[in-house]
Amino acid sequence: MDLRGAASDLRVWIAGALILALLSGTIDAPFSSLIVIALMIQMALSMDGLRLSPGDLAENKRAAIRSLVMCYVINTAVTLGIGSVFLFGYEAMWHGWVLLASMPCAISVVTAAILVKGDLNAAVIAVAATYIAGLLLTPLISFIFLGNAVSPAEIFKYIILFIAIPAAASVPLGKLHLSRNVKVPVINFMMALILFLSVNSNRGYIIAYPLAIAAVLIAAAARLGLLSVISKKLNRIAGIEGRSSAVYLVMCVWKNTGLSISMCMVLLANTPESVIPCFVCMIIESLWFSIVTRDAQPDHSK
Repeated sequence: MDLRGAASDLRVWIAGALILALLSGTIDAPFSSLIVIALMIQMALSMDGLRLSPGDLAENKRAAIRSLVMCYVINTAVTLGIGSVFLFGYEAMWHGWVLLASMPCAISVVTAAILVKGDLNAAVIAVAATYIAGLLLTPLISFIFLGNAVSPAEIFKYIILFIAIPAAASVPLGKLHLSRNVKVPVINFMMALILFLSVNSNRGYIIAYPLAIAAVLIAAAARLGLLSVISKKLNRIAGIEGRSSAVYLVMCVWKNTGLSISMCMVLLANTPESVIPCFVCMIIESLWFSIVTRDAQPDHSK
């Protein structure tokens, strides 16, 4: 693998960030502020080039409805069900699972459509639907399961901050006509930075309570496996095959873990271990994403 290939390989960034975060001492840094900045840069670059029209929306109503069901019904229910294991004895982590469950889907759904040459318009509409719905559903879900532990008004404010501002910034950014070879390494670096900061801030807890971390790893892996099985069955029932099936698979499995990490770091700063389920899911799902999209990419050698 050459240097350009390594810079575009998310697995390299994730592994490097994780190793560095655990081997280095806990740094003295404004973790939450840095994560907020990194996420906004990542979101702005990810949204660069995404454009919606009324015609696109009319043609892809089914994609929008399907995305809402997969993200806010299936994924949310599975995530809350798995996370409920931590409700007693690990209440801070339960808060992290709830915030993860309340997030819209990952912007990487669009990336998946690009990589496997799936229906890009449908992917954009699907992602936009979950983000618009998230303005209401994210504060609502968190309030239902956490009560006043996290202010719904604060969650709404940060949802606006993390979505509206990057979306606005992506407009002038588009005039730079940045190539994928430029954007992907920067997006990967921002994701790695978010992971490094969230893991490093909890380094002491991770070292002191390895069994708790192992339990989160098992729960995150079980969640991934269950969501993958459900998504594949739904795709078969709906007659979704080929390249599009990979896009809807990612849509059903991957919440915006970067956004959930930022929310935990900002809104649950007094219980930093709440972010652990979010960054563990980010690690597992990032590695899974690289495998799924690679296997689904069309073979041009035939």
